[in-house]
Parts: sequence; structure tokens; C-alpha cells
Amino acid sequence: MSRKFVIIDHSPALRKIIGAKIRANLDDVQILEADNPESGLSLIQDHRCHLVIYLWDGIDSRGFSLHAKLSQLPSDQRVPFLLLTTSDTAGNLRQIEEAGIEEYLLLPCPSRQFAETLNRVCNPVSLRRDKRYAVQDTIFLLEQRGHALQGNVINASLGGMLCEIPFSEAFNWSLPASASINFFINGKNIVAPHLYSTVVQLTVTHRHPDFSPRKLRISFRFLQVPDETRKSLEEVFSKAEESEQLSGFVPAREEAAL
Repeated sequence: MSRKFVIIDHSPALRKIIGAKIRANLDDVQILEADNPESGLSLIQDHRCHLVIYLWDGIDSRGFSLHAKLSQLPSDQRVPFLLLTTSDTAGNLRQIEEAGIEEYLLLPCPSRQFAETLNRVCNPVSLRRDKRYAVQDTIFLLEQRGHALQGNVINASLGGMLCEIPFSEAFNWSLPASASINFFINGKNIVAPHLYSTVVQLTVTHRHPDFSPRKLRISFRFLQVPDETRKSLEEVFSKAEESEQLSGFVPAREEAAL
């Protein structure tokens, strides 16, 4: 699942620097920006964000008020809060502690420490709502505006799928498309059609000699799952679960559908 981080600071340049540092170390993050805590709160509410990153200059305390508001939300609506600051004076550290902010990071810091902190505060594994299943030789057909394209499914869940597919200029990858998945499991073909899907994350994995895209790896989210299609998916995943238990196989978790 792609995580959404909100970066809050009055300086557009500093927001861009932090955003670039995040993208350089994490490949599953969408960056949103706000120039003040009030705008940041609106983004959090409108976009279901997963982490608030507040850059504190040691003077403006409005971010502390935002942290307090987020802390008062019901537990299932709370958003992790990470404060970044360049000031490590005893007075500033005391203010952070008195505000009840448990997660903060002093800048500059090594890239590894930066990435590890982000993943600890906002653990991507904890955001996955459905278990993913990898069924060998699973293919899918993607249709959009009269164009069709076939690809291979790496793993799938009730919420989405991770797949590989040839690049096509006929497709607008920013728009939803209809997917139909064909599973072959335990000697039986099971089709899960009419999965209205949207791209969450797209990576070019292979290129032509002129560097134009040849093959893509895409994480799709299912926007709509008809009841009959859900039954088909549940049947497949039930059979896959049985096979895993018989073989003692533990599925890989490095890559996510949803």
C-alpha cells in the first residue's frame, strides 16, 4: 500500500528538500505539502494520510497544537506525528517533551537513520488490510476505453493486486480500468471479473534500447469488487491458504498489493 506523508513547513524549498530525501530512501510514498498546520490538518482529513512530518524551527509552536488535536482523535483515526528539527538545545528538547511529542529526529542525519525512523513511526506492514496470495501462472486482462492488455499477477488480495504488464501508450495509467483475473489453482480455472481498478504505484522495470518503457510493475487498488467476484477471490484465497498450510510455505512480504 502506498503511504501518504504530509510535510508541513512555511518554506517551499525546505519542503521540497525533505520530500526529495524521502523519495530517495523510500519507494512507496506519496508526498503532500502544506505551508502551515491548519492547511496540513485539512490535507490529513481529505486524503486519509498516514504520517504528519512537521518541521520545527524552534520558535513557532503551532505544530504542537496540531499534535494535540491529532492525539485527541479516536484511536482508529489517529495519524502518527514526526517532528524534524535542526535545534538540539536543552530548552527546545524540553519543549518537545512537554508537548508530549514522542517521535522527533534531529537534522541533518544519515539517510539510513532517516528511512528507519520513517518506517518505524509509520510501519508499511501495519497498513496492509488484507493478506496477499501468490498463485502461480495467474494472468489478468486490463481493459480501458476499448483497449485491452494482458499481464501477469505477482500477488493479489481482496483489496488489490501487484502485477507486471507491458507498457502501452493506448492506456492512460492515471485513469481507472477494468481488470479480470484468471487463476489456475488445484487444476481448476477460477475467473474474478469486473474489478474496477486504479493505479497506486507504477515502476518501469524494463526499457527499450531508446530508454522508452517496455514493461511495468504496477500496484492496483480495487475500487469496486462485485459480490460474485468477491466469492471467486475468496474461493481462490481459501485454496491458496490450504496449500500454504500443507506445504508450510510462508509467502514473501517484500512487495505489496493492498
